[in-house]
Amino acid sequence: MTNESSYDVVVVGGGPAGCAASLAASRNGAKTLLIESHPYLGGAATSSLVSPWMTNYHGDKQVIKGIFQEIVDELVKYDGSTGTLKCPYDELGKTQGTGGHITPFDAEVLKFVLNKLLLESRVEILFNTSVGSVSATEGKVTRLELKGKQEQKSVSGKVYVDATGDGYIASAAGAEFEFGRKEDGLTQPVSLLFKMTHVDLDMFIDYIKTNKEEFVWVTFPELPDDLPRHFAQQMVAVTGFNALVAEGQKSGELYLGRERITIFSDFKKGEVIFNATRLNQIDGTNEKDMLYAEIELRKQMMSLVQFAKKNLPGFQNAFLGPAAANVGVRETRRIMGDYLLTEQDVLKGRKFPDSIAKGCFPIDIHSPSDKKNRWTELEDAYDIPYRAICPKKLENLYMAGRCISATHEALASVRVQSHAMAIGQAAGTAAALAAKQNHFTRDMNVPFLQETLKEQGAII
Repeated sequence: MTNESSYDVVVVGGGPAGCAASLAASRNGAKTLLIESHPYLGGAATSSLVSPWMTNYHGDKQVIKGIFQEIVDELVKYDGSTGTLKCPYDELGKTQGTGGHITPFDAEVLKFVLNKLLLESRVEILFNTSVGSVSATEGKVTRLELKGKQEQKSVSGKVYVDATGDGYIASAAGAEFEFGRKEDGLTQPVSLLFKMTHVDLDMFIDYIKTNKEEFVWVTFPELPDDLPRHFAQQMVAVTGFNALVAEGQKSGELYLGRERITIFSDFKKGEVIFNATRLNQIDGTNEKDMLYAEIELRKQMMSLVQFAKKNLPGFQNAFLGPAAANVGVRETRRIMGDYLLTEQDVLKGRKFPDSIAKGCFPIDIHSPSDKKNRWTELEDAYDIPYRAICPKKLENLYMAGRCISATHEALASVRVQSHAMAIGQAAGTAAALAAKQNHFTRDMNVPFLQETLKEQGAII
């Protein structure tokens, strides 16, 4: 038996972009449904432990607020975050690895906070539910067939928001998309993040301070004076140990897909986050590839845990802590929209008359073909235009998150979660306005949308 329900706005994907879109749509008067395949919200932040959130600042100027800031403030209330922290560097104008600011958070508290905010805003949520098929005709999505734990269900909406990360709804409805970089179609590698606990952080930081030549970059985030005493009283973000990694890989002691180790200490005493595993040439939309990645990356994780306990200062009595439930995917389909955000748009900090959000994270390309990284600073924060969230050939669907219309290089900036939330707020607000006025996405009164976003705390 199949039940059928109708909504003003249907959002698919309960990650950072989808949660922001759902909150914005419902708060702007739309009857809103959020569909999520996991039994919890948060996407990459919770299922893949992608933490901390990267910068929402360019230099010392905050350029992303709105729902992102609201979520951060809620996390702070429940001891789930320090708030956003500035990350100073020895070399002026450099922000490697962080973009200049980070926002540490607790994934379990985030699950609670997102539930709380969405339920308070009267968003209807479907957990453990995936989209089986997409019906579309004459450039309009008409229906989604859902698969849950029990009965099948069919839902329809006036307007849809694709926050799946993979652009599944848009592509299934016939939207054009690109995949990977131009020269060979390869996407950025996948990674599995994990934590280690019971680390002697004082010993680790002391070693870093006296051996800075061993590191590609290092920063000590500035902590607020009123930080609770049960939080860590010093933090570090660092990448390096290149010589040690090379030696371990040569001897066979270390199995790792990178040439260095990147570590962010957490705000919880004795905990650190490793963003150090890597696997190239994986299609994040291919089940066989992802099965291989889940197995291989856990091999890398366990090898690195044992290597760290033996070789990294302060890790001798440490343990493996929480590990990501799902491999983190940086890039899959990029849905082609009415405007394609380019590398130069991002690097030059270009402005657009139809801006609906800002981006500020440097271009960070984890090479799809070797173990290296390319990091390029931005001249200024850039605008994300409304046209970049409107897929070609579709009239009642918006993209939100890393599936928006951008080149491989531009996506290397816009993909981070702070940006996904800003885009999600814009897409959800636009969806509510379109549904309320019974018009298509290309009929949007963009100046009115911009004013609405600004009134609700967004920076455009």
